[in-house]
Amino acid sequence: MLVFKRLFLVLALTLSGVCSVSSSESKNTSEGVGDFALFTNKGEFFHLYYHENDPNTQAIVLFVQGNGCPIVRKRIPHIAALNKKYSKKGIKFLMINSSYQDTRDEIIEEANEYEFPVPVLIDEAQLVGQMLGLKRTSETLLIDTADWKIKFRGPIDDRLNYEKELPAAKNSYLEDALTNFISGSPVELTTAPVKGCKISFPELKDLNENPPQFAKDIVPILKQKCITCHTKGGIGSFAMSSHRKVRGWSEMIEEVVMTERMPPWQADPHIGHFKGNIDLTIEEKQKLIHWVRSGAKIGDAEEDPLKNYRPKFSKWPLGEPQHIVKIPEQKVPAEGVVDYRYIAIDNPFSEDTWIGGVHFQPGNTKVLHHIIAYLEEFQNGDWRRVGFMSGYAPGATPKDFPLETGKLLKKNQRFLFELHYTTCGTAEVDNSSMGLYLLAQPPIHTLEGGLVIDEDFKIKPHDRNYKRSQSVDINNDITLFSMNPHMHLRGKAMAYEIEFPNKTRKTILSVPHYNFNWQRDYHLAKPLEIPAGSKIIVHAAWDNSALNPSNPAPEKEIGWGEQSFEEMFFATYSFIDGHDYLSGSKTISLVE
Repeated sequence: MLVFKRLFLVLALTLSGVCSVSSSESKNTSEGVGDFALFTNKGEFFHLYYHENDPNTQAIVLFVQGNGCPIVRKRIPHIAALNKKYSKKGIKFLMINSSYQDTRDEIIEEANEYEFPVPVLIDEAQLVGQMLGLKRTSETLLIDTADWKIKFRGPIDDRLNYEKELPAAKNSYLEDALTNFISGSPVELTTAPVKGCKISFPELKDLNENPPQFAKDIVPILKQKCITCHTKGGIGSFAMSSHRKVRGWSEMIEEVVMTERMPPWQADPHIGHFKGNIDLTIEEKQKLIHWVRSGAKIGDAEEDPLKNYRPKFSKWPLGEPQHIVKIPEQKVPAEGVVDYRYIAIDNPFSEDTWIGGVHFQPGNTKVLHHIIAYLEEFQNGDWRRVGFMSGYAPGATPKDFPLETGKLLKKNQRFLFELHYTTCGTAEVDNSSMGLYLLAQPPIHTLEGGLVIDEDFKIKPHDRNYKRSQSVDINNDITLFSMNPHMHLRGKAMAYEIEFPNKTRKTILSVPHYNFNWQRDYHLAKPLEIPAGSKIIVHAAWDNSALNPSNPAPEKEIGWGEQSFEEMFFATYSFIDGHDYLSGSKTISLVE
């Protein structure tokens, strides 16, 4: 009962668009190193321009790493010593691996074996390495965070050579550069050659020889991953309605792809497999960015393939619902904080009814923050919450429940809609509704909801990486279908982990660059059987610093609260009891 009282207390979440907070303005590569974001060997998210106004980071040193390179391996203790000496002086050390042949798992293995002292940025698509002009491992780059210009690039020193090495270096190129940089003296450039293993860019070379064509190579990517939102009337900020439109936005497209802002899919691609994944593959990123960097031309297309293309758009993506519940019109003021609104609506059915899917039609996405549909029953003289039907938030997809499952709406229950609005500068009106898809007969399984919650945290002012973990015990066998991580504007990362009865652990979802503007349910491509005696453990991290561009008040200590300027640790999941889920064994039809 406690879970139901709290369950989806806020499935809630904010919208991207008119009221969202944007990232800092990007710089062109001609002015300095272009912005980028990469995952590290530790599964963390690194965003270069995050450090733009960082008082603790004057410069970033990138050391080019490659698995199996003897010179790189011999440099590891030197990197550790330099990091220890200069990290307190405002120099952040990182490695970067842009080697085609090295997989993420292999890089992690190498980092563990040789005890890498700093994280490795994993450049799987080689696009950052191409942008930086990397040619050999063991090279170092000193990047000034004030203007993103490379102040030094070259070898650490002259001690190591191919199959030869001096007992001591005669010239300490990098350390001399660091000393001068920190003191404000001019940094001397070096012409000393880098001794390391050559880096191959075979797929990017192939793209140079066989440039991607707009019609054949680029348009299919846009149709599958972009135009659904970037169409007239869609939630994207512009419509990809022609080659001219796409070409005009091409440099912006490169920026948002290189920084992992678009497509809006925040899950780590190496952990778990999910339905509806809109993340770009390595090949898609390479084709798209190469096409942009090559001038974004229409190529040999006889006519613009986007000129008359419009994606199929339906008000009801699951089809016309059997019943539509209209929420009374809501007026939202131009400014101020709007308290949560609760609207009770009677059950439209006179008999117990099984629901097989739910879709919300938001009326005004400029101000609608979220909708939650609770179930209430009249008990002991008052209406009490007894369950949860569904919810809406930006980025949410229509909730067609998994095959063979459904939720029971009892005839003595009613809906309680929780509505949250954020003001946007003008008075607005919202007319939202909920579509219900009915099952023709009772399903095999009842779809249930679980919750991992922590309301007792306190995030200190200016804390960049406040962490908490919370867990729930799984007392009976269950089959897991989906997960929904939820925090607010300071949210940084959240991950779901299973601890099995034998104490082994497995991460099943990691969202290392959580984005409050896109609240997603992550539906497993294959349902996961979790045995009784296990735990679901959720790890969360927040960034309460001024470097977080969404942070409304970094000087404040923040705890649990319903409003966006407060914080939450709220992680939900959907499941059925037991391990007898046989997808496809039987089909439960919707009511015609």
